[in-house]
Amino acid sequence: MGILSEISKLFHAYFITILAALLLVYIACIILTEFRFQRLEDNYKWIRREWRLLDALIKDGEYLSKSGKEIDEKSLQLWDSQLKPGMTVRLHDAERKWLDATKTIVCEAERCVKTYEELSERRKFLSWASFWDLRKIGDLGADMDQIEKKINVHISTKKEEAKDIYGAMEKSRSNVRSLQDRPIEKQPSDVYKPSVSVATIEAEINGLLERGNPGLMLVTRGQIESIKLFVELMVAFLNDFEGLILESETEKAWVIEAEEIIGELHRDITTTTTANQMIWPLDLGSPAPIKSIDLLSDLFERKIVYGFTFIRRDRTKFLHQPPQQRTLPSQITDDFIGILSFVEKIQNFLITIEEPTMETATNNLKNLSDLFVKVYGHFRYAKAIGGMKNSRRAWTDQMKIIVRDAETSLETYRESSAPEISNSQNDTESWVTFSAEIDKLVQALSLLEMRIRVCRTELREDTNFVVGLEEDIHEVVSRLTNIEHQSSIVSIVGMKGIGKTTLAKIIYEHTAIREHFNFFLWVALTDKVAGENVLKIIGEQVPRTDNERSGKEYFIQKAREFLRRDKYLVVLDNISTNKAWDDLKEAVPGTTNGSRILLTTRYKSVAVHADQSSVPHQLRLKTKEQSWRLFTQMVRFQPELSGPELSPKVKTLANKVVGRCGGLPLSILRVGYLLSGKEATADELLRVLEHINHNQAPWSETLEIIEKDLPLHLRQCISYLSLFPRDFEIPAGRLIALWVAEGFAKKNDDEPPVEEPPESVADKYFQELISLDLVQVLARKVNRTVKTCCFPSALRELWLRLNSKITPTASLSSRLDGRLAYYFDESDGGCSQSQGRSTNSPNVKSYRNSNSILFFDTREGYKPGEDIGNFLRKGIASGHLLQLQVLDLEHVFRPQLPNIIGKLILLRYLGLRWTYLETIPSSIGKLLKLESLDMGHTYIRTLPSSIWKLQELKYLHMNETYRSKIVHHPKRNSLQNLLTLQGAFVDKDSPLKEGLYKLIKLRKLKMAIQLLLLQQEALAESLVKLTQLETLKLKSIDEMGEPQDLKLMDLSGLDNLSILYLFGKLEKRSNITTINGLPKSLTYLTLSASRLSDDPMKELEKLHNLKSLSFYSHSYIGNRMICSNGGFPKLLVLKFWKLCELEEWRVEEQAMPNLKQLEIRSCQRLEVPTGLWHLKTLHELKLKDMPESFIEKIEETKDQNWGVIAYSPAIIIDVQ
Repeated sequence: MGILSEISKLFHAYFITILAALLLVYIACIILTEFRFQRLEDNYKWIRREWRLLDALIKDGEYLSKSGKEIDEKSLQLWDSQLKPGMTVRLHDAERKWLDATKTIVCEAERCVKTYEELSERRKFLSWASFWDLRKIGDLGADMDQIEKKINVHISTKKEEAKDIYGAMEKSRSNVRSLQDRPIEKQPSDVYKPSVSVATIEAEINGLLERGNPGLMLVTRGQIESIKLFVELMVAFLNDFEGLILESETEKAWVIEAEEIIGELHRDITTTTTANQMIWPLDLGSPAPIKSIDLLSDLFERKIVYGFTFIRRDRTKFLHQPPQQRTLPSQITDDFIGILSFVEKIQNFLITIEEPTMETATNNLKNLSDLFVKVYGHFRYAKAIGGMKNSRRAWTDQMKIIVRDAETSLETYRESSAPEISNSQNDTESWVTFSAEIDKLVQALSLLEMRIRVCRTELREDTNFVVGLEEDIHEVVSRLTNIEHQSSIVSIVGMKGIGKTTLAKIIYEHTAIREHFNFFLWVALTDKVAGENVLKIIGEQVPRTDNERSGKEYFIQKAREFLRRDKYLVVLDNISTNKAWDDLKEAVPGTTNGSRILLTTRYKSVAVHADQSSVPHQLRLKTKEQSWRLFTQMVRFQPELSGPELSPKVKTLANKVVGRCGGLPLSILRVGYLLSGKEATADELLRVLEHINHNQAPWSETLEIIEKDLPLHLRQCISYLSLFPRDFEIPAGRLIALWVAEGFAKKNDDEPPVEEPPESVADKYFQELISLDLVQVLARKVNRTVKTCCFPSALRELWLRLNSKITPTASLSSRLDGRLAYYFDESDGGCSQSQGRSTNSPNVKSYRNSNSILFFDTREGYKPGEDIGNFLRKGIASGHLLQLQVLDLEHVFRPQLPNIIGKLILLRYLGLRWTYLETIPSSIGKLLKLESLDMGHTYIRTLPSSIWKLQELKYLHMNETYRSKIVHHPKRNSLQNLLTLQGAFVDKDSPLKEGLYKLIKLRKLKMAIQLLLLQQEALAESLVKLTQLETLKLKSIDEMGEPQDLKLMDLSGLDNLSILYLFGKLEKRSNITTINGLPKSLTYLTLSASRLSDDPMKELEKLHNLKSLSFYSHSYIGNRMICSNGGFPKLLVLKFWKLCELEEWRVEEQAMPNLKQLEIRSCQRLEVPTGLWHLKTLHELKLKDMPESFIEKIEETKDQNWGVIAYSPAIIIDVQ
């Protein structure tokens, strides 16, 4: 038994020994496995980062390829085969090949990343099974080494095969954006917001570095101080992105990686400081390095290796210079004075160095100087583009530290090498120390320069923002959210392609709309959708119930029951028939809880049928400037060698292309598709011009909708528009004057018999045509009235084609008989008329018995004037022109008016504007039926005295710039029927000085005076007697045209006065700035050279009808302005020009609640106004010739001022 017992003991001991050995081996394997797995962590993080960046690049390429194909397919549908559309930007073959190879590498990298993550997750719960992972870990390590080599090799080949692949993709992205529907739908995740880690890391680091912190060893403090430099730049960079849209997957991947590294920094710092606080029995050496800082540093470098740039798109418009080319002005700001001053010190010091043994240190100093200049260049660029205030602040702080240390080193060396203490050994030691310090500074500055290059964005003008809908957005949003608005239906009406759906989309996502309503439903309809299908569309978009049925009654009941629960907004896009609305309204319950229905339609009759009590919101064609902005979003021009400006030929052709689109966004978009992916050269634009009118569907549909209901007076007006040349820019005043002269401006028999001036009637017709999208407004004046217009080219062709089918006996044709237009065709050296062709000069016989003749001849030289003179002499002498009632020679150079022009006794309108005539025949006094005489922009200095015989004259336009005067005022004649007197010049000899009061019917008066203050007494008294005045423009000038004293009486009695323009020094006691001195009817007020010393706002803001207020040069010489609460309730436009003394402007809450446009020009002392955020309706802020600091502050505070509203104003910076 004893032996067996001993054997048993031995066996147990042996077994235990074996078991212990196995356990030790197993533990060793676990430790080894863990060690090997831990070593893979760095490889994993590196590969994960590269995988993310490369995978993001592939996704960007796939998205752009897909979007590009969609746009190309759409463009092919919009254009016929005669004209091949341009393709969106494509990658080169080498770039595509490199990108295809990237996909293979990304798949392998993803497999490695997933394998590592699976093992890591498994080891958290099954650490005892680590032994079995040893082989997997080994294989994974080998795979990681292999994929890391492949990635590095692949990235190195990028320099040769795909050097600018990110640049090509950005070009493609910009091109795709410019052609996508507006607005681009954004996901909430696209808007960047820094994580909590980013927001707190700086505070944590600064807290650790506080003096006396016991948690830090000396070495650890050094690490964290080094980390601080990296973190400050990265955090500032990320904070600059807050609120921006990260468009590309590459941008998102890089930012995600940066945030994860910062999160690791949090953990590493916490772990390290905790370890330092523990009491170790043995000195185990220095603490482990904080590895995450290497990841952060590497991330900076990889951005340079990959070569991509963060893009910041901005609606800010830089006139005359693209945003990416803006630089600071020549003056140096405070931030850079220290840099440049120190660079100068270095250069001066280098001149004094003669020792050849100091070559290394000398080179270091030169490198340091060059680096300072280089970094300064980065600063200038970043400061100029704006939007990087956090980064600039971090760069500036670090730069100041380097400059301070460099100056200290330089001064220390100078003191130690002073002659009184200098010796050979001391000089050598001082120089060695100084050289080492400079070398460190060069390294620090090199790192900072590299970080600045990395942490920089490229500013691009946004190519997908909506143009020209700002006022429409404000109007429709106000109607939808106004609780006092009785109607629950708001309609948007306009022709096909004018932007109804675009406007509805913007409103649907508007912040005010989202806050006002609780439930939203968008229903997109087509022309062919039947009533029951429409109801089905609505029923399917509301939440489902358990018991599903089908049929019309079910969908109606389902929709009504759901919509009754809450305040809703339902958008019905593209309703085309009354029946469609009748079917829909059964499903949408009428409520009194503020719910609204927004519908879009091409048919005004449908909108009226839906709700007769609600006025439809009519969309208008784009203006010339708006059309150009939309066009240039989509089209890239071939750059000129001489600079960024377009060549005159390309600019002219591009303007023709834009003009041919007629202000219709759809037409402009078609051209954008056609020119996408290519640079618009003169040849390309010529090809577009040849085919641009092939698609006339929207215009023909518009004519078809309204033609049958178009009243006769509007038909006459449209036909008259067709007399103007194709794409002709028609002055609105000229058109209305011609309509009045032709007799079109007569009230209809069914209208109430209210006395109304013919020009007001004509203006109503004009506004009707604009509202029907039959006339394009090209430009507006400061007072928002139409300046110029155009008859859209495609519409003109359709109208002429339509009217060519009308028989000569038709009423329209008979009313147009005798109204002819003469065009000079420069392309073939001949001329044409509206009803035939001729060559050289007009054929008199073809104009026999004409009632109206319009000449369009803009040739230079004296030939046009001679041709017109011969034509008039022959026509009048032969009797062919004696029936003439309208003769318009505008823009014909110096037509030779014959003395026998007085025989045209039926003439009612004589247009001589822009003819540069110097004299006018005295026989003009025989035209006793003349009602309108337009001599604007001529050189006629003196009108003959016979002008006073024209007792029927109503509209007289002269040239104040050339000081046109009327002489000799007969006692019996006073032109008592005159309604408009424009451009007259009054001096001490002028009959108007004493007799102006006799023109009792004047409604519009614009004149310049050259009179001493005492001589103005009678004139000032006359003005207050002209009680019918609606417009008054008065300029008081001296012989040199400079402003002089202007005397005014109390104008408050002019109850009809709406527009007032005053140029001249107002008397100190003048009551022009008191509410009692101005009529409450004023809507437009302009002051120039007035030299007001007291703040005029406190009185002017009480003019509650004021819509436009302009302060021009030296109109106010004070230094402070305040717009107070409740002031200027209807003001839309405000301008400050050259107010040299103005320093402070404060806008209080509820001041100017409807302001749309604000322009500030050449106010050099003005600080950024306080309270701009109160201007919530502002659409446009234009800045010109303002200090760089002012512009920078406006750009930096844009989000702060207007970030809370859904549609911030367009900031236009004129840098010329």
